[in-house]
Amino acid sequence: MNVFNSICLIACTIPSLLLGQEIPNDLEQEIQRRVSLDINPSVSIGILLPDNEVRFYNYGQYNAQNHQKADSLTLYEIGSITKTFTATLCDHHLSKELNTSLSALFPEIDNTHLAKIILSELRNHIAGMPRLSEQFSPKNWSDPFNGYSDSLLTIELQALKPDTSRAWHYSNFGYGVLGKAIEKTTQRAFEDLMGELIHQAEMSNTLLKHRSGTTQNLAQPTNIGTQNSYWHFSGPSRYAGGLVSCTKDLINYLKYQKNQHPLFKSASIEQLIQTGIQDLGKDQLFYKDGWFVLKPDSHNDILLHNGGTGGFTSFIAYNKNTKIGVVILSNAVSLMDDIGLKLIYSAFKLKRPERTIAYELADSIERGNVRDLVSKYEKLKNENYPDNILNIYWLERYFFGQGNYTVSNQLSDIMVKVLPDDWEVMDIKGQNLERLKRYKEAAEAYQKALLLNPENELLKKKIQYCLKMR
Repeated sequence: MNVFNSICLIACTIPSLLLGQEIPNDLEQEIQRRVSLDINPSVSIGILLPDNEVRFYNYGQYNAQNHQKADSLTLYEIGSITKTFTATLCDHHLSKELNTSLSALFPEIDNTHLAKIILSELRNHIAGMPRLSEQFSPKNWSDPFNGYSDSLLTIELQALKPDTSRAWHYSNFGYGVLGKAIEKTTQRAFEDLMGELIHQAEMSNTLLKHRSGTTQNLAQPTNIGTQNSYWHFSGPSRYAGGLVSCTKDLINYLKYQKNQHPLFKSASIEQLIQTGIQDLGKDQLFYKDGWFVLKPDSHNDILLHNGGTGGFTSFIAYNKNTKIGVVILSNAVSLMDDIGLKLIYSAFKLKRPERTIAYELADSIERGNVRDLVSKYEKLKNENYPDNILNIYWLERYFFGQGNYTVSNQLSDIMVKVLPDDWEVMDIKGQNLERLKRYKEAAEAYQKALLLNPENELLKKKIQYCLKMR
């Protein structure tokens, strides 16, 4: 990644925005290219300038069927940006309880491991929590957190065996536990806690959950160029990813954080936690109290977080040096983080995402051509068509969630070909075979998954069930 070589060069990034110029032409062309290819059907951008002046830019249509163009009030699922709200609730309500153990807050759960986990570790993703618990097995993978409950959280905590290394490890499960801990400490519900915060931040358009029926300005979720499902977070999972918002409100949220949060106000940030993530540059991405901290050079500290659901991505960031903030929302699973970073740190190198093989497979499926998807995948790959196995994963989970196992099973075959030694991939293959009532083959797939992850109790139960049903 390119970095600034002098303070003088850094200073050059500020006037271009302050003088009222639009988004640079090359950057706008890249945004328009992604929109035209349906990589990101709609993109909403908000920029916060040092004097609190705000600019909004919008591209594409958030509902292609109705030809509705995006604006600053278009609503998107913001996914894991919700975690920054939950971390803020910690500051508001748990400042004196951050060293409290989970065993003290969940005395009804008989698990000695909880005594060794404290709330501050949950907030910083160093509590040894898995990304998702091993007991997490949604009924509908195209809307995976719908139906999540306090009782399920209790089951997951009862079986929890945390990683004792205390290395940084991002955890959706951990933030669900953290949210429930806030509720138990304050004796207040999610609606009360989060509702109060969004009111304080003047986020009058933000939703705590999807409203019943169709909201007029709610973007249509898409995945790899196809219409996807909304995600309905319930129970404690709401603290990990449940909010629905717009660029206007999230810019107000940035203003609120600038005025209230110690990370935004302090001259320097102490005791940063190394994440080990190399995507934005080697040893440059850290974490602290709900926010990622990108240090691309010795002059810039960029506070940021992104989010993603089944049909949306989100990005929020603030450059403490230039005092410029940015919010980007899109109704697609293709990240726009590079665009956001480029806007507030001009040396950041843009990516150039292309339509991958999964887009062509999705088009074929939409036209009803669902035979031999594996051969189509291999043909496109041999033609050097861009590939991304994560796109195949998203597509498989969507059709699996919709109950179209004929399609999802073929997509799982592709995943097995690419990642034969990944236990989650073998688990997914087993799930498809089980739904197709091919129980013997399902048991074999689950057994391969168990060999790769021998302590997974849920896999053992799946094997027992399939052997019983065969």
